[in-house]
Formats: sequence, structure tokens, C-alpha cells
Amino acid sequence: MGRKNRDLSYLKPFCFYCDKTFKNEVYLHQHQKAKHFTCQRCFKKFSSCDSLKNHVESAHHEVLTKIPNATGDRSDIKNKIFGMQGVPRVEIEKRIRKGAEEYWTKILSAQYQQRRKENKQRMKQNKEISKKENQQDVKIDNEKEEVEQHEYNPEAKPISFDLDYEQLQKQ
Repeated sequence: MGRKNRDLSYLKPFCFYCDKTFKNEVYLHQHQKAKHFTCQRCFKKFSSCDSLKNHVESAHHEVLTKIPNATGDRSDIKNKIFGMQGVPRVEIEKRIRKGAEEYWTKILSAQYQQRRKENKQRMKQNKEISKKENQQDVKIDNEKEEVEQHEYNPEAKPISFDLDYEQLQKQ
């Protein structure tokens, strides 16, 4: 057996805006520029939400109120996030706690399933053993009955065979 492949994605960098996990922070920065810090009108990419906000106000004379493509309550423009910098510590801790909980639930349920499987196999073996024992007991009882039926009884009439010798000779 080798080392188990553990899912440690909850410890990897993740996008605060959409919860996507990345191999490292470089990929996270690229993702944020492409998905969340891109101007919706001219498709220019920026490295932070502040740069995007300034661009929208100066170039398009509009006010940016939400981060594009962000989920629910995470679309607030007030969050100053660049990669993993600026992500609230509470969110990081929640993610770590949730990931660890999922991991241990998976491990414990796998162990539970293994134990359950072993118990089923043990029960099946016990049933087979008891079935064989019952068959042997029935066989012994049948043999006793046969012996009792064929025991010598002096009061019993002798069995007579009416044989036709002529028919036997013809065959």
C-alpha cells in the first residue's frame, strides 16, 4: 500500500469572489484579472478592484457598485482583495474548518463502510457454518431413524418374496 492521496484543496489559494481553488497564487491572480477585474464595457483587465473602479469612473463616467461575476454577499466593492491578500481571516478559517470536516467525514465514513462490509462477511460465514451444522444434525437424525426402522424385531412377520423363476430365466 502506498501513501493515500489526500484532498488538501481547502489549504490551497482560492478566489474570494467565486470560491474557485487554484494550484498557486499566480493562477489566482490571472483568474481574478480575467473574471472579476475586467471592465464589462471595454473588456480591459486590471490587477485590483480599485484599478477597475477608477477606470470605470474615468473612462465610462459610471459608478461601479459590484465586482463582476462575484457570488452573493462577496460582490461588495469595499473589499480590498488582491489574490489572497485582504481576504478576511474568518473566511479562510471557515474554509479550512469546512475542508477538514469534509475530509474527516469521508475518512470516517470509509472506515465505517469497511467495518460494515467485514461484519456482513462474518455474518454470512456464521450462517454458512450453522447451516452446515444443521445439515449434519439432520443427516445424523435421518441415519438414526433408518437404523431404528431396520432393527431386528422378532415379532415381525418375515418378508416374503413371490418370485416367478420362469420369468427371471426368460430375461
